[in-house]
Formats: sequence, structure tokens, C-alpha cells
Amino acid sequence: MAKLKVQLHLHTKEDPLDSIRLNAKQVIDLAARQNYDVLAITCHNVLIFNEDLKEYAEQKRILLIPGIEKTVERKHVVIINATVESQKINSFEDLKEYRKNHPECLILAPHPYYPGEISLGKKLALHHELFDAVEYSWFHSVRIDLPNKKAVKSAEKYKLPVLATSDCHLHKYMDYAYSYVTADKNTKSVLKAIKENKIHIVSHNLRFRQMLYIYAKMSILELIKKITLR
Repeated sequence: MAKLKVQLHLHTKEDPLDSIRLNAKQVIDLAARQNYDVLAITCHNVLIFNEDLKEYAEQKRILLIPGIEKTVERKHVVIINATVESQKINSFEDLKEYRKNHPECLILAPHPYYPGEISLGKKLALHHELFDAVEYSWFHSVRIDLPNKKAVKSAEKYKLPVLATSDCHLHKYMDYAYSYVTADKNTKSVLKAIKENKIHIVSHNLRFRQMLYIYAKMSILELIKKITLR
């Protein structure tokens, strides 16, 4: 087994909801330069994984795992090792059925306590049995980290591992948060190791000024995307 550098929550230009500069292959190139071993591209509500991307990642010595960030009853849920059927999930009952039929997947609770309607909040407690891990979000500073502290506390309560990810929309910050997972370099081994909490998380503090800049830029990009889709 090896200590693998893993990034399992990020977005690319192919995302239908967000305005993002780099496409999937460009993100794979960036991940290779940053020495990632395992990657999952998790666009909103659509599975963009295909054999061409998988082979391209392999050429860069990266294991690419299919992923999706699905909106479930207005809340975001990340599914790793997802299938095309995951695109049809709309309710937590659907998610429960999907998990039963696809035990090989890993279901991550992303940014559960960050402000906004899309975060799970109390839904994590109501449906904690559906999740395999809780995300430690990259968006924090030394003083502003209460949402992550709440996430860690919930993970401890429900005996779930904590996985650091970048939830990357601005790829300049992709390497600010990631996880090391002790596993063999294949999907089954990596996901099994995460579920068994063989994880070491890395998450660097942002400066408050950076956080303001990131929030403003992402808000502008979101507005541009909405105007474009009209």
C-alpha cells in the first residue's frame, strides 16, 4: 500500500451550473503537476466521466474515479464512484435506494454547515446513515473555521471519517486542501481505505483578505453563468 494524494471534490468547465475556466483535461494536467495520485471530477448534477478522460488521466499517472455533486432536495451531496443512474437521484429516499444498489460507491457530505440553502445542515443528522464521510472544506482561515469544526464534531458523533477536499471552482486554490489515503492505487482500495479512516487531511488557512476575494469572484462567476443560461 502507498500514501496517495487524493482530491475527490472539484469542478471543471463542463459543469452546467458554474462558470469555470479550466476543462477536465486541463484540470488533470494541473493535478499531475501538483503530484496527485487520485482524482474525482464532481460537476453539478452531471457525470462527465468517460473512457477518454480515464485514459488521459492514466497517461498522467492519475487514477480518475467517476464522481458527481448531486442536488438532493435542494442540498448538495457528493457521490464518488458514481454511475449514470446517480443523475436521476432527487430525494434522500432515492439516495438510500441508490446506495443499497451501489455499495461500491462512497457518499460524502460536502461543506455541511456552511451558510446557504445548498448545505446539508440538519439533514446530515436526519440522514447520517446514508453518508460514508464528511468533508473538511478548504474555505477557512485561522479565525473563521466554525463550519468545519461543526463538521468534525458531527463526524465524531456518527463515527464517520473526515476527508479534506478543495471543492475547486478556482483552480488557483486546488492544492489548498486535500487528503492522503493509505491504499493501493485502485478505486476499490481507495474507497475502502477512506471508509476505514486511513486518512491524513491537509488544509491550509486562507487569509481573510483572500476569503473576501474568493467569495466576490465566485459570486460574480455564478452571476455570469446564470445570465449565460438565460
